[in-house]
Amino acid sequence: MKSRRFSRVSKLVGILCWVWAAAGPVWAQDPFRSGANARPIKPEVASAFEEFFCAGRYTQSREKLEKARQASPKEPMVYALLAALAYQEGDLDAFAQLATQTRQVAAELKKTDPLRGNLYEGVGYGLEAANMVVREGVVLGLPKALPTLNQLFASIRAAQAVDSSDPELNLLNGYIDLLLTFREKALNQFRLAAPEYLSYRGQALAYRDMQRHDEALAAVERAIAVSCNNPELYYLKAQILVAKGQDREAVPLFDQALQASSQLPKALVEQIQMERDRAAQRSGLTVQLPTPTPSP
Repeated sequence: MKSRRFSRVSKLVGILCWVWAAAGPVWAQDPFRSGANARPIKPEVASAFEEFFCAGRYTQSREKLEKARQASPKEPMVYALLAALAYQEGDLDAFAQLATQTRQVAAELKKTDPLRGNLYEGVGYGLEAANMVVREGVVLGLPKALPTLNQLFASIRAAQAVDSSDPELNLLNGYIDLLLTFREKALNQFRLAAPEYLSYRGQALAYRDMQRHDEALAAVERAIAVSCNNPELYYLKAQILVAKGQDREAVPLFDQALQASSQLPKALVEQIQMERDRAAQRSGLTVQLPTPTPSP
């Protein structure tokens, strides 16, 4: 149950916070937009995000996140990432505080950037709703969280009114629709999203849930090719191979994800290990296989 709660909350957090590292001395490159639509992003924020989501080095990301908060105290994605880290560490008090800070900082951002301000205000509402459910359980927490979830969707609609074609917004909506099982709709939004590795990962998840396994496999391989060697992508590829009935081929990929267990949350490592052991048992494998050479 704990690993399932982690998965739901971390997905909600992860899909809402995006930056790609770049080499500029003052600003990093907007991963979603170019030209006049690009937003300036501090390198410290870009570096923290790359550590957290591109590379999946969750447990090592705190130092970079704190530097990002100092460099960009008015950037709501930093607070959302810190909230994700607090949740992973089991610090629910910090999680609740950072969820509210995400919403409050985003509300200020609406004055200068209505699209991203509304977007991350929705993130904040979503995190606050998740906090209610995590603390009180689904039976008691969900009814209390429903008004906050309605505010989440209101904020998202406000962002859509600014620019419904925005790649960052489409990425967020794709993951929300995926969680709500609107898979075809999610797939279409992922195709309009950026950056590529999150777009392809989302497409792979949608295809997987639609049981379109060959297309899911092609999408996750594209995500691996453009990512920062994120172990969760090898885990996803292993899951797709299991769904295709290829347990023996999946086991080395589970092992490759587990090779990076020190950088992943404990609950996620336990989930990967459980799925790996089941695949190994079905395929007759009893020993840990050598880790394959990572894709470039």
